[in-house]
Amino acid sequence: MRAAFDPADWIDRLGFNTASLPGRSLEHAAREGHRLGLRGIEILAFEGYRHTRGDLAGVWLDRLEDADRDRLLAILEPFDHVAVHAPFWDVAPFAANPAVRAASRQQLLAIIRNCAAIGASTVTTHVIPRVGFALEEFRADVVDFYRRVGDVAADHGMTVTIETGYPQGIDEFASLIVEIGHLAVGANVDVGHLRGLLSEEERRPEALEEAYNALLRRHVRSLGRKIYHTHMHDVHAEGIRDHRECGTGVIDFEALLRELRSAGYHGLMNFELEEPDAAGALERSRARLVRAIEALR
Repeated sequence: MRAAFDPADWIDRLGFNTASLPGRSLEHAAREGHRLGLRGIEILAFEGYRHTRGDLAGVWLDRLEDADRDRLLAILEPFDHVAVHAPFWDVAPFAANPAVRAASRQQLLAIIRNCAAIGASTVTTHVIPRVGFALEEFRADVVDFYRRVGDVAADHGMTVTIETGYPQGIDEFASLIVEIGHLAVGANVDVGHLRGLLSEEERRPEALEEAYNALLRRHVRSLGRKIYHTHMHDVHAEGIRDHRECGTGVIDFEALLRELRSAGYHGLMNFELEEPDAAGALERSRARLVRAIEALR
């Protein structure tokens, strides 16, 4: 039986990816996010990278030493929910090169094992395409590896998700999740990663809002109860740019949350922003989602 909708519980599940607060140490980003009222945190299992707004704080979780673990536990202690984002730059778990493939897989499996030591409940991953190959040519390898990943995650009381993006098509993405068929492996619906599915006609400013929200609804419905995690941000009409402050773009968050509620969603909703006013955008995004959640009463 589906649990009754509890707005307070959903608000408690609002969190942030530390990439939303660039140019800060991990400690600083965590303190700032918690001060803004966010009870969930998603840390990067990698460091030394940046996006357009600055350097990103994280930690190489596959190399977690006792001192690192104690430091992380202290940073994460104020939060009710902890998630992890695995590396997706410079990794290739499905590469044709066996050395690269083995190293990437070893790193991901080590990250999952170490996540349990810091109290994380879920790890986000990306399916990285094999260069020059269509998915069907290495699909069996993807399915087999994620079943192995699911076994390791389940052994540690966690889930692993594949983030919206590849395979790009909505039905193709859902089909892969279903074929993997592992209780500990699900989808991370990233609300801005459907931009590539828009036709030229749908990209027109007057058509974009309706077209994009229709894609998002279809994505959620195609996955149903296999949605284990979400990344929240907005999409601007100008340039079709994602990772924008919630409420400043075309996404209808009330409609999105209704779809998630209908799907029986009970995971985290973590903001993943890339804005110049990082803290302000995060605070306003939280306020926008709180209003959308309360509108579901």
